[in-house]
Amino acid sequence: MNYSIVIPAYNEADNIAQTLLSVSNQSVLPTELIVVNDGSTDQTAAIVQDFSQKYPWVRLINNDSASKHLPGAKIVRAFYKGFENLRMDYDVIVKLDADLILPEHYFEGVLKLFREDATVGIAGGINLVERGGNWVYENFADKDHVRGAFKAYRRACFEAIGGLKESLGWDSVDELLARFHGWQIKTDPTLIIKHVRARGQSTGFIKVMVKMGRAMYRMRYGLFITTTSALKAGLVNRPYLLTGAAVIIGWIFALVFNDPYMVSKHEGRFIRQYRWEKMLSKLKVRRRTP
Repeated sequence: MNYSIVIPAYNEADNIAQTLLSVSNQSVLPTELIVVNDGSTDQTAAIVQDFSQKYPWVRLINNDSASKHLPGAKIVRAFYKGFENLRMDYDVIVKLDADLILPEHYFEGVLKLFREDATVGIAGGINLVERGGNWVYENFADKDHVRGAFKAYRRACFEAIGGLKESLGWDSVDELLARFHGWQIKTDPTLIIKHVRARGQSTGFIKVMVKMGRAMYRMRYGLFITTTSALKAGLVNRPYLLTGAAVIIGWIFALVFNDPYMVSKHEGRFIRQYRWEKMLSKLKVRRRTP
């Protein structure tokens, strides 16, 4: 299987070299890799250009982004700037962040997940973040969720879900829509990625949680499911309780300002049903645990 990578990058001079180096050391190399320099003001473009001289499958595209204050949309638009410039055919398309360190066998393992099960539409590993000098799992999303920092899509799945949404929550609604269309999501916990910059480090974690609440509204979660998710966030993420309150504030903000939905009513019903079933299954597991 051939895979291509698109990396949106904004002021990633401190991180992108190690990301590109870890890709160049992969046991299975990509057909092509495009870095979209999304209006950076540092040396991001120069670093990528140096890599492109050494590796012919690396290309740099400069994008003068005018959407700096559009969370979610900015990243997706930069991704599509690269996607539209792909030259080679692909079986798997990968959206990658510019601040990751991948193990040498990472993409070999991801392609194996796709090859072994034709129903797998989205695949990836898990990410660790540095806390107090140790690399630990970031306890935010379930481990069966492929993080937006390293999404790999089977081409047929990517096309079935209509690609990525230019909106907050694009990296959650993609998996929900994939399931709606009959695709499976697969993670391999042995494929461990080091995420150099943790979630919310550049924007503030509370702001991230407010955006998450807005995304839940746009995905038609409904207030009850959003509140349940907010309670979980408030119990497991610091500052405790405030993170959960931020999710609710984000949902209410989206309601008041009439944020556009990302999914249809039919898709929304499926999403709510899926979230209900998942929450109930977790409760059953906890009750059985002594």
